[in-house]
Amino acid sequence: MILGHPSATMVDEMPPTKLNKHEQRTKETRELLLQAAEKVFVRDGYEKADLAEIAEIAGRTKGAIYGQFKSKEDVFLALIEATALRRRVTMRDLLEDSRSTEENIRILRKFLLSLAKDEVWSLLILEFKLYAIRHPEARERLLDIYKRMRPQDEETEYIAHLGKPPRGKQSFTRTKAVHASFAVLYALQFEKTFDPHLFQLADVERISATVFDTLFGIK
Repeated sequence: MILGHPSATMVDEMPPTKLNKHEQRTKETRELLLQAAEKVFVRDGYEKADLAEIAEIAGRTKGAIYGQFKSKEDVFLALIEATALRRRVTMRDLLEDSRSTEENIRILRKFLLSLAKDEVWSLLILEFKLYAIRHPEARERLLDIYKRMRPQDEETEYIAHLGKPPRGKQSFTRTKAVHASFAVLYALQFEKTFDPHLFQLADVERISATVFDTLFGIK
């Protein structure tokens, strides 16, 4: 179930396989590069992010980047996918012991509010969408990645886990409710970063909770 924007979905993890030394070094290098890339993309934005600096922060050469990725775009998209996967696994683990749609909604609400303290993802998503808007030639690739981070039939899957939406003209589909909840959170995080005197963490949490409760009919 995708629960972010892009969000976390319930998936079965591939069984762990033992890596040889070369594979382990390659995996470690990729992880270090992505960790460094996150810092640079969040700080500088996509356009100004420099691959040489990413390599330096990771303690690797620029050649190590091209040994893993074809371009800066590849690094950026790999970072988006890796971050989404981590959230996916976290959400799956939280839902593992849940036995009711009501409990699933409570868990989703708690997960949403836990993200209020983490502004990295909201900034990465902003960069992701701005890049798609500014680079029409890459839009199809970006949309394909975005779709892979979402269920094929979102509404059916959301209803299976969250139950049917309340009836009435003021209600929303589960798909819209989920995406809107996270979109509001990300927008508030952005505004808090822009003007911390106007919005503080408590405001982000309170407003996000109010929007979530309204969209999901929680009284």
